[in-house]
Amino acid sequence: MVVRYEAVPSVLDAVHDMLESETFNMPFPRVFSEWPRFAKAEVFPYLNIAERKDDIQVVMEIPGVSKEDVKVHYHDGVLTISGERKSPEVKAEERMLRQEITYGPFSRSVELPAPVNAEKISAEYTNGILRVILPKLEEVKPKEIVVR
Repeated sequence: MVVRYEAVPSVLDAVHDMLESETFNMPFPRVFSEWPRFAKAEVFPYLNIAERKDDIQVVMEIPGVSKEDVKVHYHDGVLTISGERKSPEVKAEERMLRQEITYGPFSRSVELPAPVNAEKISAEYTNGILRVILPKLEEVKPKEIVVR
């Protein structure tokens, strides 16, 4: 199974961690502590994939994303979930001191480990959790063979 579009740790991660450390910031208070959060590579959103006897289940955490902003597509053995977490409006009198929540568009694609019945795929979104159930095709489900 291949999961596409995952960020990999980079040199920027190490630089970001160093700049946020208390030891580094002691001689330079508040200069480097406000290093932009975008320098840290993040994977958003997180997902779990489980293969079960009759289906494949994909669960994705997308809190703060409205159901209308989520799209689920299946084509040629690849499930793609995309959408956007919209940034809240920052008022003129506000100054952001730290921003760790990721905003903006996202897309995750997963190559499925078995053929599925595209007509019976279902998706449910509740409390920030998207659950996609992909029923396996009958011919790929495990079958018990009677020995005679």
